[in-house]
Formats: sequence, C-alpha cells, structure tokens
Amino acid sequence: MKHLLYLKELNQRTILKLLAKAETFLSTNNFPPPQDKNLQGITLANLFLEPSTRTRSSFQIAAKRLGADVLNIDEQHSSRTKGETIIDTIRTLEAMGVNYFVVRHKERGILSKIVANVDLGSHVINGGESVDSHPTQGLLDLLTIKKHKKGFDQIKVAIVGDIKHSRVARSLAEGLATMAVKTLTLIAPEEFKPDMKFYPNAEHCKNLDQGLVNADVVVALRVQRERIESLTETMSPDHYFEKYGLTMKRLEPCNDDVIVMHPGPMNRGVEISDEVADGANSVIREQITNGIAIRMALLSMMQAEVMK
Repeated sequence: MKHLLYLKELNQRTILKLLAKAETFLSTNNFPPPQDKNLQGITLANLFLEPSTRTRSSFQIAAKRLGADVLNIDEQHSSRTKGETIIDTIRTLEAMGVNYFVVRHKERGILSKIVANVDLGSHVINGGESVDSHPTQGLLDLLTIKKHKKGFDQIKVAIVGDIKHSRVARSLAEGLATMAVKTLTLIAPEEFKPDMKFYPNAEHCKNLDQGLVNADVVVALRVQRERIESLTETMSPDHYFEKYGLTMKRLEPCNDDVIVMHPGPMNRGVEISDEVADGANSVIREQITNGIAIRMALLSMMQAEVMK
C-alpha cells in the first residue's frame, strides 16, 4: 500500500486492517499515544486543486497528530498560476524533502500520471479525482457503516442523488463490493443514473419510496442546483426535493435502525431536510470524525510499511 489511488485496488483483508486501526484511534478520540506517532520527521503536502474543507482539513489534522509537518498548497497560491505542471510542482516539493502527497484534481487519470513520475520514496494519495474516485471518503463511509451494522453481507445500502457525477458513490460502491454487501441500490432520476458498468452488482431504481424499502443505510449525495437546472427541463431544485429529498416521512420504508449519511457539503432543502440531517438516524457528523481516524490509519500503515 505505497499509494492509494482507487479503493477497488484494496482487498478485503487490507480494508479490514485499515478499519480496525482507525477504530483504535477513535478509542483515544483521535489523539494517538506517543508510540503511534510514526510520522515524526515526515512532511505531507496537501495539493488541492479543487475546493475542499473536510478532506483537506482532516488530512492535515491526521498527519499532524501522527507527528508530521504539513504543507497546504492550493491553485491560487502556487506556481501553477504561472504555468507549472503539477508533476513539476511535486518534483520541486520532493527536492525539499516532502514524502507524502495528497492530491485533489479534476483531470481524469492524473493520479496515475503522478505516480509514474514521483520518486521511489514518495507516497501519493487520491484526495478526489474527477468524478471517478475518492477512496478515503469510501473508507470513512465503510468505517461508519461497520460501527453501526453487524456485517456488510447482511445489509442493504441505498445511495440517493446525482450518482452519475459522484466520485463518492463510485468509491463507496467499490468498497461495498469488496466487503460483499448484500444489496446496493442506486436511486436517481434517469439524468443522474450512472453507467452501470461501474456498479456491476448494484440495481438502479427511479422511485425513492421503492428504493428505500428495507434499507439499513441511506447515503444522500450532494446535488448541484445548477446541474439540476441544466440537465433537466422539467425539474427544479424544489421539484427534486419533492421527488428525491430525504424527509422523515420518506424514510418510513427503511428499517427502523436505518442510518443516514452524507459526504457534505449538504444542500439542505434539496437533497435532505433539516429534520433528517440533524435527527436521530443521522451519522453525518460522526462521518467527519471517522474521516480523521481513517486517514490517520492510512498514513500510519503506509509509514509502518516503510519502517519494516
């Protein structure tokens, strides 16, 4: 596990080890004991060329709590504005002694290009690539589900929203497939239905009420208002909420102990109501805490491999 580009690259054993390690960090409120701070002397660079609050901040917190130094570099405040390629930026940082790179980029396939050009001692982590992949979000979602449910092979997970343009949905589906989830249902209007070849074990449902029957986990995805209006002639954000927004009433077909998740940021009143987002079934804030733990686990396990 020198790099992490796609969640589908990890086998079940590795995912279970990551989840178990993350749970040890959660048991100490994400403040590891001194013996677990194995990133002393390491520098991590957050290269976020798209906006981010949760992912970038949680990587920064995770790395620092493990003893690393952290550089936060964005598009507006780097030599990228002068025409420098991201690979040249990384090579410059490598020359300064940076060992780890968390990269978010809108270009499909850029992470593989970066891995092919970094030094042998460098580690590259996908912080969000195009609409294709967000592996650490997938891992934190798996961790959240594991904490609340008995086993992946016994549950139904429903993902609701703009699945076609969601790297979150893609990575979570990859992780759920590896963990042998019993049922994965994708709920979306035709305009937001993904290419099902990326979801080979999932079923698509246009009707929210039907898709939520007996769901144990419901994941609401952010839906851009402008995308609703540009892709559909008949649908407005209000109309979308009417048909696909999560309310307490719409959750009634789910199992009683259903948990509701959302990767954030939320558009309240578009994909989710206040009563659901802040209600007893919501684990959305817990996901954020779990994000720090799973990123600590990932960095710690990567570095442990180096130190063997």
